Amino acid sequence: MNLLDKLLPRLRTLTEDKLLLLCLALAVIFSANGIGWGRYECWNRDEMGLRSVSVFGRPGDYLHPPGYTYLNRICVLTPIQSVRDILRGVIGKEAVRKYPFNKARLFFSRVFVILLYLVTVIVAYRYCLTYYGIFAARIVAVLFATTAGFIDYNHFLSTDSPLLFGMMLALYLIMRANRFGMLRHYLMAGFAIGAAFNIKYNGLAVGIAFVVAHFLSDHNTTLRSRFFSPKLLKGLAMVPVGMVATSPHMLLDFHRFFADFMYVNAVTPRYEGQAEGFGYISFCREFPEILGMPGTILVTLLAVASLVMIVWRRSWFATRSVGFLMALSVFLLYFVKMGSFPRVETRYVLPCIPFFVLLTGPALAAIGERFSVLFAVVLTPLVVYNCVCSFMVGERFKADPRLPALDWIQANVHRGLRLESSAGAPHWSKNEALGIVEVDAMVKHPRTVSADGVMDLRLPHCNGRAQLFDKIFAKNKWVAGQAGLHEGISDEALFTPEALAKRNPDIITVDLCDMVVPSPTVRAFFENLTTEKFPYKVVYDRQSPRDPGWIYPKEIDFLQTRCVILVRKQDSSPGALPLRPAQAK
Repeated sequence: MNLLDKLLPRLRTLTEDKLLLLCLALAVIFSANGIGWGRYECWNRDEMGLRSVSVFGRPGDYLHPPGYTYLNRICVLTPIQSVRDILRGVIGKEAVRKYPFNKARLFFSRVFVILLYLVTVIVAYRYCLTYYGIFAARIVAVLFATTAGFIDYNHFLSTDSPLLFGMMLALYLIMRANRFGMLRHYLMAGFAIGAAFNIKYNGLAVGIAFVVAHFLSDHNTTLRSRFFSPKLLKGLAMVPVGMVATSPHMLLDFHRFFADFMYVNAVTPRYEGQAEGFGYISFCREFPEILGMPGTILVTLLAVASLVMIVWRRSWFATRSVGFLMALSVFLLYFVKMGSFPRVETRYVLPCIPFFVLLTGPALAAIGERFSVLFAVVLTPLVVYNCVCSFMVGERFKADPRLPALDWIQANVHRGLRLESSAGAPHWSKNEALGIVEVDAMVKHPRTVSADGVMDLRLPHCNGRAQLFDKIFAKNKWVAGQAGLHEGISDEALFTPEALAKRNPDIITVDLCDMVVPSPTVRAFFENLTTEKFPYKVVYDRQSPRDPGWIYPKEIDFLQTRCVILVRKQDSSPGALPLRPAQAK
């Protein structure tokens, strides 16, 4: 029997469940709403899907593992680049610029993230179907497909949503090892755990389920088979194989990988200068940001009920108990580790939420045996609320004030102009049709731009973290002396009226994130600039609209922003900037 013969019956089983197909359709609709956010680039500063690597695949650093970068490059970027190269050979280099390949890269990269999430939903469904039955599987699929906290991250090209895919895929293979006990399942599960680590380092937490699944397997009936199993040892040996296979440079450049890994491990818990301590309460407070308050209450009650049922019956090797304990092991390990951080972000909590939802399985299975119709009626308002919030996620992305700013720049920028942009402003050069050349303001000998070309001088982001880390991690050998390299060192001398007059740009673009920084000099510079105390006039100033208080998530990373565009006043340089009719301020 070949691979296709094995897959077709499973696909047929999935397509026969109309509710699962509806869930997948809803996940696509909600995730695709706002898919054009950024238009030419992803504005999430942690994006990894479009990150460049060397010719031989070596990443610039290992602060984030390159697994998702490689995956997106193989499946999306390389095919698009091949089409571009062929087209350039046919019609020429200059003519190719008329085609928006950056827009295509962004669009299809987001489509790929959505496809990965669909697999995540399917795996959650299959897991619950195996251990808890069809009713629990359908309810969990509905929660996965309509939860706004999951849909939110499908708009980014960061590692967050792909990590859910990696961890859930590893869990599925672990489930296969538990159910069938065959060596190939052990080997594939170990490899998948290593691959999840290379999507994001905390993905390694799913590995604890591998050990739990082995100990609870019906195929291991003696102490010897549980503690000294060759299959388990071989499976665990495949974990580092999966790590190296999905990121070969980790081994080839081990010294740098290890130094970057230790650096991230040290600074992440206190990235904003938080005092030492624990964040377990803050960790739990982020649950409503992902599941919503009604969803958090429901899932918590069902998970507690499931735990009570398992403990009361003490049937640890029963099918429902095995599924529950596997998910619980991952959830608890992740909670204990990540909750110990004094700094807790929503995206830190996100990877454990799918496993939290899977804990509802035993209770849902019991409800489905007697009260399935009643529970479906009770669940309907929650599903409707989730759907509305998930739809609103896309609308919030589409309302980003930087999107109309892209249109303003395209309508008003012409040859010979000089732009100046704060670090958080859109990279206008990503619109190939404008022919803008970016120049780093921190480079002493920047690249030259022709007189009729368009230059965008990019100012640094003065986050002050290099100085902060040198202070609070002075005794940490992995951070001391490395903060400037990883966080960047900015020159505050760039943010003075004299420096601005010397640069004399025609157009200045400013993003809110660059106005709210520790440096008083930089804050004062942007305050004076945006209040027109310098010889520049505000022609565009928009903020993200205020969101209704009843929706979730309350905040979306890198979305709540303000974008300001200024032009040099005509009396300071007569006739220098002939603008076409622009949008009103």
